[in-house]
Amino acid sequence: MTEPDDHPNVAPDPARFLTRREVSRLFGVSPSTVTRWARLGLLRAARTPGGHYRFPAEETRKAAALADTGAGWRLD
Repeated sequence: MTEPDDHPNVAPDPARFLTRREVSRLFGVSPSTVTRWARLGLLRAARTPGGHYRFPAEETRKAAALADTGAGWRLD
């Protein structure tokens, strides 16, 4: 199975992905900060056919947990 990043016309599965607003709440930052992180490659993101960002739920939650501990959390 391929990831949504590989096929821009495939919508990410909502059960496996978080919205920009959900991610902003996890990290306690604004949605625009989450967009900036995605553009900089600090958080892995897929794009929907409409151009919205979606973030892998499990991976993003792990990053948020690491951020809470003060550890580095850049995802490669």
